[in-house]
Amino acid sequence: MILVTGGTGLVGAHLLHTLTQEGNKVRAIYRSEQSLDYVRDLFRFYNNKHLHLIQWAEADLLDYFSLLDALKGVDKVFHCAAMVSFKPSDRMTMFTANVDGTANLVNASIESGINRFCHVSSIATLGKTQNGQQIDETTFWQNDDNHSVYSQSKFRAEMEVWRGTKEGLKALVVNPSVILGPCPIDKSSGQLIHTLSKNMLFYTGGGSGFVDVRDVTKAMVTLAESEVVNERFIINGENLSYKKLMTTAAEVFGVKAPTIKANRWLTGIVWRWERLQYMLFRRAPKMTKETARTSQNQSKYSISKLQEVYPMAFISIKEALENVKAYQS
Repeated sequence: MILVTGGTGLVGAHLLHTLTQEGNKVRAIYRSEQSLDYVRDLFRFYNNKHLHLIQWAEADLLDYFSLLDALKGVDKVFHCAAMVSFKPSDRMTMFTANVDGTANLVNASIESGINRFCHVSSIATLGKTQNGQQIDETTFWQNDDNHSVYSQSKFRAEMEVWRGTKEGLKALVVNPSVILGPCPIDKSSGQLIHTLSKNMLFYTGGGSGFVDVRDVTKAMVTLAESEVVNERFIINGENLSYKKLMTTAAEVFGVKAPTIKANRWLTGIVWRWERLQYMLFRRAPKMTKETARTSQNQSKYSISKLQEVYPMAFISIKEALENVKAYQS
């Protein structure tokens, strides 16, 4: 039996699709009946007839004993659950969910004798590029004030997994770049997709790595079935400038591509304005100090390590966006 946490999120739901297509019986943790609607819609979209292979378990990562119950009869765990937020008021909640929740699952997995543990981390836990070189698994995260609260919480969550390996847990950590795939606008990269599908006037000078969610889950399943243990792997489809991403999205969604470059001075004004709006009206900021800084940084990611273990052809970002558009129509 395989256990999936975060089964109603972008990565978790697609992982359920991948696993059930291969005939695996899966137990998935959920927190509300309403959250299951997305999984049902996604399975219909992909014409997956194997929803019955999923055994749903109502559990909470902060409830240790509910995790022990969910892990009964399980030999492999995929930990996809995570909270993503850039709202200042969510800082403590996000740390509790991402760090304490992961610690509980690691401890429960060790106690339950789990054979394989795959943790979905993020490129946000990696260090910054040096001298224009591509970031790889050895580019270590530096503890400074330039990291978002989300990246700090994911870094500490990943540390809980590495701590577990010292106590006998056989683990893998995957560090996907920005994941694109069909999902509601309030989940994962849904807000990013929603923005990309609109007419845009401005673009920023930075760039990052992007990957189709189907490639992420395919790599996760393959790595978890391999002999590799206690290693981390970057999963990245393409390194793109934000201008290139926005131009590609404009072509796919039939909207206007941005033509004006927003420099650091302009994004600095925007995040300060958004901060003021949050302080006055508690409206969730569309841009924070951290995201404004990131929007100007050019980061590129290497997948050489992954290709050595599992050579794979990645879906293009244009095709990933076309898949999202098909889901929305």
